[in-house]
Amino acid sequence: MTPDAIDPDITQLSGWQREWVKAARASVDEEELALLCQAATDIPSPTGCERELAEYFRDVMTSAGTDSRVQAIDERQANLVTRVGTGRTGAQLLLLAPLDTAFAPGPEDAPWLGERPRPDFTLPAQRYGDKIVGLGAENPKAFAGCALAAALAVHRSGVPLDGQLVVALVGGSMPVLAGEQSSRRNSGMGVGTQFLMDHGQCSADLAIVLKPGYSVVHEEVGFVIFRVVVRGSVGYTGSRHKGHYSNAIVAAARMIGRLESWFAEYTTRNSSGQVAPQGAVTAIRAGDGTKPAFNPATCEFWVDLRVNPRTTVNDVAGQFEAIVAELRATEPAVGIEVELVAGQAGSATPADSPVVTRLIRAWEDVEGRPHVPGKPGSGLSDGGVLRRHGIPTARIGLPVPAHPGPFEGFSMGVADLPAMRRLVDLLVGVVVDVTTRQRAELCEPPASSRGDDR
Repeated sequence: MTPDAIDPDITQLSGWQREWVKAARASVDEEELALLCQAATDIPSPTGCERELAEYFRDVMTSAGTDSRVQAIDERQANLVTRVGTGRTGAQLLLLAPLDTAFAPGPEDAPWLGERPRPDFTLPAQRYGDKIVGLGAENPKAFAGCALAAALAVHRSGVPLDGQLVVALVGGSMPVLAGEQSSRRNSGMGVGTQFLMDHGQCSADLAIVLKPGYSVVHEEVGFVIFRVVVRGSVGYTGSRHKGHYSNAIVAAARMIGRLESWFAEYTTRNSSGQVAPQGAVTAIRAGDGTKPAFNPATCEFWVDLRVNPRTTVNDVAGQFEAIVAELRATEPAVGIEVELVAGQAGSATPADSPVVTRLIRAWEDVEGRPHVPGKPGSGLSDGGVLRRHGIPTARIGLPVPAHPGPFEGFSMGVADLPAMRRLVDLLVGVVVDVTTRQRAELCEPPASSRGDDR
């Protein structure tokens, strides 16, 4: 039976649990949520530099009476771990969200954002009614704020937890590689979550990751990053007609055009279940504008291919090598080299896992209708790190706003407060559902089939 077909009669909460959910939801302070999101957005937290934000959130949560601690990774990078409840007989539920933004404010990331970035990629944040606009306002700052708001609601309303809620806000989540000048080569790609698990800060029974998409996801892609080096010969515009001319930039451009067509074939061949793995050319480097009369001997570009949970990284590498072999045949004047720079396998949690079914239950409670699966996805999260540590994990994000933001296309910088409130209500529901039970109940038949009221 798929989770979307679960009998509603066996997924109802007990009377006490429903009262606890109502009380916790009633304690949510929407203006506090808005201020938390805006203040967090105003604190820059590019990958590798999240410690200041972690310390701000710690101060907020400790002043509210929760056990909240910064887990330092180095002098600039950190996680935040907040705990609600001390129960040992019940389940431990982990809510995990990133702290880091993929981009940094200022000129450093102008090659991606432009010399005059849109307001959703700049700081300080601005509030326009129910919208908070600024770099990372939605992803990750709204997700982090919603996780903490749910923890505050459960804490303030005094829900008697048999287990424990752990909110982990992690650094190093974004799929970025360290710069060449960095002293550390492992500042992104899930390093914060890996550090969290390796250093005894979490032993969760179940986990929920907060990332974009308002449907319950239990299968997620991995990724493989390739560096492709095209080798031609250095040349001069004034003499290209006099002899050998092998322009690596031109050859790379033709290759990239062919790859753009191939990516669609790759997606079709590798899609199944909840995932539709995509591919893209994401960076290119060749020559320098200070020598505009000379073409360089090499041109490099980077390719990001997403990996289906039912496909291995090696298999994806083999598929890419096959298309590169075709490109070599069509570009005999240049050499083509491929380097696998980074990779992680896709991951999945069974559809009937308690974390999946209970997250769907909470979704349906908030929405008042059967759960609607989303389109097959290709976005990354740290869910794979958690699953590799044996933790059943599901993913959920913010609802689609009733009033869309002002910017078309890709954006992570517009947080919608009504959508945030709905996500907090959903999280409160699943937190109460999971952590007010004995651990054994997560593996037993539902209450209605046992004839009790729990």
